[in-house]
Amino acid sequence: MDINQLAQMIEWLDEERRRDKTTIATLEERLAQQTDTIDTLQRRLNNIESDQTVMREQTGSPGRESDLLESLRGEMRQLLEGSESRRLTAEREAERRNELNREGIMRTIRDLTERFDKIQRDAGSLGELKTESSRVVDQMLILQQRLDDLDKKQEEPDRRLAFLEEQRRQDARRISEAETELPEVKKQIDNIRPKLDLLEDLALRNERRVQEIQNTERDRRDQIQQFIDSQSLVMSQRDQQVEDLMKKFSAHDTAMQENIERFESWAQAYRDMKRIIDDFERIGDRLERRINEVAEMQRLSEERFRQEWNDWRDDDQKRWKQLTLSSDEVWRNHDKEFEQFVTRIEELEGDIPPLEDSLKRIWGLERERAQLYRERYQALLLEYDKTGVESSLTATSTTEAAAINGVQTSNNNS
Repeated sequence: MDINQLAQMIEWLDEERRRDKTTIATLEERLAQQTDTIDTLQRRLNNIESDQTVMREQTGSPGRESDLLESLRGEMRQLLEGSESRRLTAEREAERRNELNREGIMRTIRDLTERFDKIQRDAGSLGELKTESSRVVDQMLILQQRLDDLDKKQEEPDRRLAFLEEQRRQDARRISEAETELPEVKKQIDNIRPKLDLLEDLALRNERRVQEIQNTERDRRDQIQQFIDSQSLVMSQRDQQVEDLMKKFSAHDTAMQENIERFESWAQAYRDMKRIIDDFERIGDRLERRINEVAEMQRLSEERFRQEWNDWRDDDQKRWKQLTLSSDEVWRNHDKEFEQFVTRIEELEGDIPPLEDSLKRIWGLERERAQLYRERYQALLLEYDKTGVESSLTATSTTEAAAINGVQTSNNNS
């Protein structure tokens, strides 16, 4: 059921309650008018009695005047009783209709309460519906309090009716007292013969007043009937509206049930997606930790490689210096030996002239070999700078081996 429509239903019930309150106020006003009418009639009766007292003091009492007074008294009593009966009938009808309206409102409130309980059981997991239902329940409690106040206000006409009943008993007592005084009045009426015409005029005037009162009562009765008819029409329209609202409530209940099922499916999908997202986040955290570990390992490896490279470079420079020194020593020894060879060759030149050309070729070969060693060392240095540590180590080892082999070969050739 839609919460907005429930709020509109409660507002409609408040509006109906205000209308009932207006109707009760109207009935109270009419009751006050009836009370005023009764007071007016009572005052007129008192005036008639005072006029009769004056006439009794001034005139005698014939039988016609006594009959006329009796008839007037009976008509007035009938008018009072008829007005009282109509008033009681109107009050009972108004009370019955108010009771029916109150029962209809209470029945609607009970239906709404049952529907709210059902909605609250079906949608117990939705915090917004709980908040809204609590607000609606508070409004219903306020409405119940207002209905209680309305019941208290409806008790006020009962007290007024009791007061009017007490007044009616007092009027009856006064009428009985007047009846007890009737013999004395009859004796005193014998003195009013000279003023009979005045009494007849007074009776005609009272008759006209009674006729006016009857016309007013007839109009009032017509107005009450019109009001009853209009209220019957309003009640039928209200019943039709309540039936339409009940149908709409049923449709809204069905839609609410479908929405609840849809919300459950969405909640399940949300939980699945949340679980998947949690898995992804957990995997991402593990991957991030692994990446950090790998980065740390890479950093440590780079530092270790840089340290090893610095150590190897220092060692290589030491080895290169040592190799250079050993090579210089070897060359110096070679030069010494070569000088010895030259001296020996010069000594043997005269002895072995045919070997001069061979020695020249050997000397050129040695010079070319030295140049080749030099170029090879430079190429290895360039290649070492390009290829890295491992190739440099391999090239250096190869060069050292080649240099040692070359030296050994030179020594052997020498």
